[in-house]
Amino acid sequence: MGRLGTGLVLVAALAGGCTPAVPRPGVTFAVLAGSYYSAQGDAAVEAAVVEDSERLLERAVADVNARQRVDFVLVAGDLLAWAEPLSLDRARAMLDELRVPYYVVLGEHDGPAPPSRTGAGPEEAEPAGGPARLPAGAGASRSTVLWTFQGHGISGPKGYWVRQVPPGIVVVGLDTVNPGRDAGHVDARQLAWLDETLSQHQGQMVVVVAHHGLVPLHPLDEGAAWEHLLVDNAGEVRAVLERHPNVVMVVTAHHHFAGGRIAGRIVYLASPSISVWPMAYHLVRINQQKAEAVWVPLAPPAVARQGQERLLGSERYRGVFPKGEDGDTACVRLFGGNKMTVYRLPTIRP
Repeated sequence: MGRLGTGLVLVAALAGGCTPAVPRPGVTFAVLAGSYYSAQGDAAVEAAVVEDSERLLERAVADVNARQRVDFVLVAGDLLAWAEPLSLDRARAMLDELRVPYYVVLGEHDGPAPPSRTGAGPEEAEPAGGPARLPAGAGASRSTVLWTFQGHGISGPKGYWVRQVPPGIVVVGLDTVNPGRDAGHVDARQLAWLDETLSQHQGQMVVVVAHHGLVPLHPLDEGAAWEHLLVDNAGEVRAVLERHPNVVMVVTAHHHFAGGRIAGRIVYLASPSISVWPMAYHLVRINQQKAEAVWVPLAPPAVARQGQERLLGSERYRGVFPKGEDGDTACVRLFGGNKMTVYRLPTIRP
């Protein structure tokens, strides 16, 4: 596939006297996130074009299937607007059309009702003017969602998992959902499991996938406006990851924009949303020298325009930028991100 846009190259400094890197087999994978699928098409999710979520998710699956080489797919959360049974069943059926293995972590929307940032009830989290929610008890439980995706990373009742994935790498899925809250959290038990799991795979390249972010990707991440986009104990999680030189990349999705950075010699990559502008998915390639991420647009022009209009009409996203055309431009540029980004990976590690 041709390069889209201008690449941004981030170079990590190499220290002398270090031990050889963990081998990195060449791998290509797709990241699908934030489809906010609703079988009825009438769920209200801020800035999302939910009424076209089925077509957009189908396009993503078809595009992945049409590519000559994709080794696997990561589904990085918020697959659903909320987990009512019909939407859950249909989303699973669409993902099952993928011709390569797919692995799932949950987002805060992948439950019977998404939470609010304040911890208030789901009714308060509904955007103004949105349709009424399902009657109490009508949604699928979190346990039902987890069992629906058994064998796709998830194994048993926990939302975190590890899988050996061809062509010889390890994928670790973290469960960052903090029930009743929009911000993420990783508890002490999962942190201990993560440390032990990474130790067990010291000689293999590891890619981690989680829904919520683990590093700030924008100045707003460090303030009240966007703090809910991150795991609230992200420093503890990063400290575990950075103890293990086999971790090459962490993929997240809660930001909705395509962005990333190298921190502690790990690439932290945020993937765009399928149903929030730019309505795209990430295609990621990793080899010994670099990691390359390209976002692939999915929306027809009319739907893309509608998505951009909803983004610019969103208090949650557009509202944090200055008023006026300059603020519109800043918002659009941020969420559009760099269509292609190249991260030069260290060839040796301390």
